[in-house]
Amino acid sequence: MSSGFTCVHAFRACHGLAVVVGRGSARAPGDDEDVGLALGATLGEREARGEPARTVVLRLTNRDDAAWARPAVEWLAERGRRVLVRSGVVLGRELVQSVRRWGVTAVLELAHPRPAHQRALVGPTAEPAAALLLHAQHLRSLDIEVAVHMGPLMPVVHDQHLEIVGLARHIAAADIRDVHLAVGRLTPARGRALAEVLVHGQAGALLRAFGIGPWTDDPWATLPKNGARLSGLAAATLRHGVRRHVEQAGLRVDHCGCPAQCHLDPELTPRFVPLLTSDLFEHTA
Repeated sequence: MSSGFTCVHAFRACHGLAVVVGRGSARAPGDDEDVGLALGATLGEREARGEPARTVVLRLTNRDDAAWARPAVEWLAERGRRVLVRSGVVLGRELVQSVRRWGVTAVLELAHPRPAHQRALVGPTAEPAAALLLHAQHLRSLDIEVAVHMGPLMPVVHDQHLEIVGLARHIAAADIRDVHLAVGRLTPARGRALAEVLVHGQAGALLRAFGIGPWTDDPWATLPKNGARLSGLAAATLRHGVRRHVEQAGLRVDHCGCPAQCHLDPELTPRFVPLLTSDLFEHTA
């Protein structure tokens, strides 16, 4: 039975394993205690394999995700996990209060300055970059650390240097200095969404960049369900080109050495508490 949460991605951070957790196919629990139990079950599976996650990134895709994210922040922080909230939407007031209390880093997902492109890349519920950057200024006024997850970066889409430069400058103007660059996969859903906003000929060029020819009525259906990847050389070239413009705007890319922006951690969390104990079934409201 689904816990309501899923581990989207795992990576090595400066202080051990980090996992990105998001809402699964089932509806995420809303009750505080249920959130703790569901997170414990999801993270406990990795811990049982000898992979304890000391950093947990909560990924929000809808505004109503704040209902489970707030108790998740509390539960994880009380058990010694460093928490980041990665979001393509504005955070709710109660979630902002928890983020401030525990020294959580907010990571905003920005992929493109144009709202239609932002939604096509990040997701249909993603908010415009301008709205997220205005929200970032509010968070910074509360002394909350903010970074940017710039991506998914895609060939053709992010070859327009003027738009990348403009986005980077707006990020810097919002009092943000730290970014992570993420080259994306081309999934069927993302491809169809991009085809609606790209100019004539760009959709075909995007397919060719991923080694796929537009020889069918629905070329996006030929993509793997989990998405097609760029070649190592193409991904590195794209990342390098974007990084050059980002750094010229005064931004820092993975300043601590990993995507978790560890240098922004105020170290307010308590001692690490293992989940494979009776503490898994305890929750402090």
